[in-house]
Amino acid sequence: MRCARTLAAVAAVIMAAACSPKSQGTAASGQVSPKPATPIPAAVRAKEYVAITFTDVAMTTAGAPVVRLRFVAKNNGSDPVLCDESQFSLQLANGTTLAADPGANNVCDPDTIDPGAASNVVMFFDLPAGYAGPVTLIMRSPSNVPVGQADTTLH
Repeated sequence: MRCARTLAAVAAVIMAAACSPKSQGTAASGQVSPKPATPIPAAVRAKEYVAITFTDVAMTTAGAPVVRLRFVAKNNGSDPVLCDESQFSLQLANGTTLAADPGANNVCDPDTIDPGAASNVVMFFDLPAGYAGPVTLIMRSPSNVPVGQADTTLH
């Protein structure tokens, strides 16, 4: 009986040690101290062939929230770039990604941007009710690779 109690006590100590948080030893002891989590950027920046410069940002004040983004998209790459509403998305601070509103009067003038040339662009995005804060406009190639992006803040 005494042996059974001792065994139970030893088992309890082992279980408590196994379930308790481990100490943060040094690298010399073979353990690595955990590093604090590094937030991943809202949008990972790829090599940007298209420079986006906002010329006007406007939001509706009545009705459904919509943002209109006017900008210049300049092709700094060596190949022509397609400019179409399907190439644009808007990423909100919480990670939500919105597609350009296909029913809006989105414009790319011209719709193919030659190397060294620029397009005057107007894109509309439907926003969640009450959204204000940072956004990232992302332009992607037809193969869904980011080719340009720019940040602004909606007030």
